[in-house]
Amino acid sequence: MTVVIVLAIVLAVLVITFTWFYFYSRTLAWGESETRKAVLRMLIVVGPIFGMHYKAPRPEPPTISTPGGDAKPAVPGLVVPPAPDADDGS
Repeated sequence: MTVVIVLAIVLAVLVITFTWFYFYSRTLAWGESETRKAVLRMLIVVGPIFGMHYKAPRPEPPTISTPGGDAKPAVPGLVVPPAPDADDGS
């Protein structure tokens, strides 16, 4: 019976700790912390032992584009009737 109580307490502590860390890891303080950066560096060092290799993200390919026209952007839902033709005679 004592073992069940001890295991229940350990499980409760683990669940509470995991919940706290889950919410803390989504804050700006965790994103900027030195602890997080150190853990990531260590994972990059230890990862290849288990077959996980860090791949740097590919840079975006360079593109050349021309400036857009002088036309005003379309208003959503606006329907403009077509212009009459010049040879229409009207």
